Amino acid sequence: MLPVMVLKDSALRHNIELMAKYCRDHDFLLAPHGKTTMSPQLLKRQLDAGSWAVTAATMSQVRVWRTFGVDRVILANELVEPASVRWVASELREDPEFEFYCLVDSVAGVRLLETALGDSGLERPLQILLEVGPVGGRTGCRTPEQALEVARAVDSSRLLALAGVEAFEGVISSKTLSGTIDATDTFLRDMRAMVVKLDSAGHFAKAHRVIVTAGGSAFPDRVVAELGQPWDLSRPIALVLRSGCYLTHDAIHYQQLSPFGGRIPETGPLHEALEVWGVVLSLPEPGLALIGFGKRDVPHDLELPVPRFVKSGADMTRPVGGGVSIFAVNDQHAFLKMGPGEQLRVGDLVGCGISHPCTAFDKWRLIPVVDDGYNVTDAVLTYF
Repeated sequence: MLPVMVLKDSALRHNIELMAKYCRDHDFLLAPHGKTTMSPQLLKRQLDAGSWAVTAATMSQVRVWRTFGVDRVILANELVEPASVRWVASELREDPEFEFYCLVDSVAGVRLLETALGDSGLERPLQILLEVGPVGGRTGCRTPEQALEVARAVDSSRLLALAGVEAFEGVISSKTLSGTIDATDTFLRDMRAMVVKLDSAGHFAKAHRVIVTAGGSAFPDRVVAELGQPWDLSRPIALVLRSGCYLTHDAIHYQQLSPFGGRIPETGPLHEALEVWGVVLSLPEPGLALIGFGKRDVPHDLELPVPRFVKSGADMTRPVGGGVSIFAVNDQHAFLKMGPGEQLRVGDLVGCGISHPCTAFDKWRLIPVVDDGYNVTDAVLTYF
């Protein structure tokens, strides 16, 4: 029954292998962002391919991954809610193999953690990553002075240990791609200098290695270029990428921004793994078709779906004709403009690429996995 979103197995395999090899070749660990799919089955594929950990954005996501047995989690966010802190402490206390990292960017955040951990009975310190952020961005210390003040606060606590430094460069933007890349490189160089300054001041004394982590799906190449150069610290370093959307890629947003096959020519491109299919419900006006999917079914926060394929009855699937585009979506309808190169019929099936995987998976509880002939070979569940 339609509409349906499907995952193409060959594209998933290609993308997982490509990113795993890229990280191996550059001595980076990979902690893919689980918020993209919130699918334990897909995360298992990534872990089986060598991923070091999973990244989460919220404590509810952390609890999902723990329920499915994931033993190393980076909460790429500040942890300030007392009940969540106590839950983390209980998990760490009950499971000696569980590794958990969270972020701080303020002395107030450090004090909240200390207070919540005070009577937890936790015998090992909570592992902290100091977050740095660009001016105008999201969370994160904006200046070296702020970062050093937070690091000193962590040092003064017997309940906390500074394990490294974290950033998310994906919020940086400029009027041009080259301008964004230049600004990103500058930010990452400043981040690197901050790590060196913290190490020189002895702030990683409780860590057996220093974790340095950044990297969304748009600029992992810049992270590798700036942070992957040799380091001279007091202890070993672990470099961690946290890309998420590479798993499925997309038709527009990451198609335009992803470095694979472009700024990183030696890898070849990522492949689109997500498609949404809907039926032509109505042809109410010349050149207009109403397709049976909408805001409840497809991402629409960045760009609208891109028509790619048509299947009429028992005919073979074919590429869509020229001049076809989706220009609006309602809750359950998509408005498709037909050019002279395409004449759809009521009942035809239209397959589309999507833009922004992070707002695609959350609309589906179950997603079929298909081979290149659209035979269903598996299905994955999501847990949003």
